[in-house]
Amino acid sequence: MRYGVAIPHANAFATPEAIRAMARAVENLGFDSLWVSDHIIVPEGSSYIPEFMDEPLATLAFLAAETHHVKIGVSVLIIPYRDPVFTAKFLSTVDCLSNGRLILGAGAGWLVEEFQALGVPFEERGPRTDEYLRVIRSLWETETSSFEGRWKQYRDMRMFPKAAPSRRGTIPIWVGGNGAASIRRAAELGDGWHPINLSPSQFAGLNEEYQRQCRRFGRTPGPTCLRHMPPGRLPADAGRPALSGSAEEQAADVRAYAAAGLDELMLSLPARSMDELLGQLRTFMREVAPRV
Repeated sequence: MRYGVAIPHANAFATPEAIRAMARAVENLGFDSLWVSDHIIVPEGSSYIPEFMDEPLATLAFLAAETHHVKIGVSVLIIPYRDPVFTAKFLSTVDCLSNGRLILGAGAGWLVEEFQALGVPFEERGPRTDEYLRVIRSLWETETSSFEGRWKQYRDMRMFPKAAPSRRGTIPIWVGGNGAASIRRAAELGDGWHPINLSPSQFAGLNEEYQRQCRRFGRTPGPTCLRHMPPGRLPADAGRPALSGSAEEQAADVRAYAAAGLDELMLSLPARSMDELLGQLRTFMREVAPRV
């Protein structure tokens, strides 16, 4: 099992000092990946989504400079929010400057008010996500790219850098979401599947569907990475929330996820202070991970 951490780059955690401290702690503790989240503009008074939140692409660039070997990614970038050519260029530059450490977590989005503020029709989010992912792939994978789509058209265009020179292949795209459309998109257009808040048995069932969809499109299944967010966590198969209880109980959950085919577990931990967050990360890596 690989382990990742989604850092809270919002409110008191949004400063350069805090992001630097979290990034270095994640890397030094032995986690495999470091992730940011995506919101651009949110309704006033939102409790679940912080109003004060650093922009994820800029934060990724900062993390690329502040870390050395940990993978960096966004969980997930809302693909319809941004022009796909700009997105492809920005991310390929981050990948190049980080020596090939970038993973793109990609999603269609869900916050109606945010779509409205950005001038993107909410009802078009699914088809736009599919088309924009095809644009990004074309720019990353072909020497000279041409594209004829509903929202994006261009002919005989070249974009560099495409990815880090040391990287084998292109930047991986892990499609996020638990729904049927997301799983289909992960199989058809992604390089992996990135669900959220599933118990081991729930993950096992949906992972079977992901594998089936990959066979449908004639593609090899990619890595699976589950983001676990305690405020929205679902009951585990043992009758308690997944990844709760003693260190041994949490380790048993991780073993159950692994048996169901999970490749990477991403922690998104609630914390009110830096000391509390770093303490939780240390506890997990020193008491839970060794028992797996």
